[in-house]
Amino acid sequence: MGRGLSASAEQLSSIVACVLNQTRAFSTLTTLPPAPDGLSPLGVDDAAALTADALQWVSSSPQDDLPITQPIGDHLLRSKHVFSIAGGGELPMAEFQSWGWEANLIWVTPDHRVLDPAGRLLLDGQGSNPDPLAVIPFPVDARRRQSEAAMMLRNRMMDPVEGILPVRGEDEIVAISPAEVAGRALALFLVATRAESILSGQPLDVQRMRARCPLGWAAMSPQELAFFERRPPQHAGSAAGHSDSANAAAVLIWRYEALAAMQWALGMQFELPWPDERADLTAVTRLMIDLPDEAIVEQARLRSTAELLGAAELHYQALHAIAFAQQSGHDAAGVVDPGIVCERLAVLAWICRLAPGEADWDATVQWVENGCV
Repeated sequence: MGRGLSASAEQLSSIVACVLNQTRAFSTLTTLPPAPDGLSPLGVDDAAALTADALQWVSSSPQDDLPITQPIGDHLLRSKHVFSIAGGGELPMAEFQSWGWEANLIWVTPDHRVLDPAGRLLLDGQGSNPDPLAVIPFPVDARRRQSEAAMMLRNRMMDPVEGILPVRGEDEIVAISPAEVAGRALALFLVATRAESILSGQPLDVQRMRARCPLGWAAMSPQELAFFERRPPQHAGSAAGHSDSANAAAVLIWRYEALAAMQWALGMQFELPWPDERADLTAVTRLMIDLPDEAIVEQARLRSTAELLGAAELHYQALHAIAFAQQSGHDAAGVVDPGIVCERLAVLAWICRLAPGEADWDATVQWVENGCV
């Protein structure tokens, strides 16, 4: 459900019953242009109930296997404002079309037809084909970043995947707070150094790490804490080197790449290089050691939303291009490093809250590993 929108089962049934004869508009923007006359904004509870009703219908639609269904569901999940047409009736598109594009919304009619801002059919319950001109709306800045990222890939002789939708626009997201991002950076540093020590055959003492970096420890995710609870191999090269702990360490040492991206997001790194060369671990580590943990959190500042989304768009498209190349029997490793792309995208998606729902760090990582589906 959209961020901040929730309703009980009782609220859902009573509210939905009152507005089933009205066309609704679902906008993903945090700030809206002034609505034209004839549209009534709904309160939080009403909006949550109607969003839940629309999501339930989309997920159970006879056409739920169509490619258009998932982006419609994603749009509804991210809805922040819901309007109804006062008095119900037909949708007066001549009046509302321009505002619909500006507000980045989709319309849902009383008979559960889902329309784009121009009133063109995206989905209905009758098995009708979508209008070939209908589009899932995205803000102009999101479409622009998508084009720029695609051009960057082409300039590196890597074909972007046609039909991939852009990530979100600046006015669609509320980024994670700088202090929370800094805490996550400290947690990643703990995880990566612990993984490195296990692979070297000299595991760092867990209690000592916890005592030396309490802010990082407090920010760790459930899966990261579970990694610290595993018993490491007794010495390098032993049979125990194939234990769960060693296997997890081989994966989690990649968190140095995530940490480098987190440092860039916090302005601790000047640039985020093309994702074909691994981070300078000495420089990444030195940045975490030279400043007290408290200072890293207290002085945390995020880059602009536009910069964060630009990097997210590039790595999002790169991930899909990698998957397509692999399916086609081609090797994309000469253009981008898949591991770097995944680590960076997990960071950027988490900061910008791009994964569906209220995804925490672990859920965001899983979303990226699943191909962002």
